[in-house]
Parts: sequence; structure tokens; C-alpha cells
Amino acid sequence: MSIMNRTTIVLTDDLKVEASRRARARGVSFGALVREALDKLLKEPSESVAQQSRRKAVEVMLRFSDDAPAGPPHLSERLDDDLYGGPPARSRS
Repeated sequence: MSIMNRTTIVLTDDLKVEASRRARARGVSFGALVREALDKLLKEPSESVAQQSRRKAVEVMLRFSDDAPAGPPHLSERLDDDLYGGPPARSRS
């Protein structure tokens, strides 16, 4: 059996009421519900801040792309023509 440590947490009234209601509905103490929730949360793999930022950026771009009008069908084939008014300049080596 693990040693238990007493601690204090600060909760909003709404959070405390909902957590207490769920604990009663499950037939467990408030403390047991909190321990179970923390245990579940801490077992999940954590994302780094950079990973979270990338994931959120991709989500935003995907949402935007659904609403964006489609470009010309040839855009990917003639990108330089459309952007610069002509084919890409060839470098002489």
C-alpha cells in the first residue's frame, strides 16, 4: 500500500460541485476521484510545447483549407508562371 500525503488544492465552485457529484455517483470519495483522474492524466504521454504548437497550427491550417476557395487547377504545374509571369530562369553552370 502506498503512503498517502495530504494536500490542498484550490478549485472553482463549479468544479468542486461537479467532481463531488461524480464521486457520489460512482460510489467513491472525492479524494479517490481526484487520485484516479491524476493517475490517468499522468499516464498519458505528454506533448512538448513545440509538438502542441505544431499540432495546433496544423489544425488551424486544415480548418482554413476546408473554407478556402480552390485555386486554378494548373497551379501546381505552372507555379512560376502564375507567381512570376513566366517559367523559371535556368541557371547556367
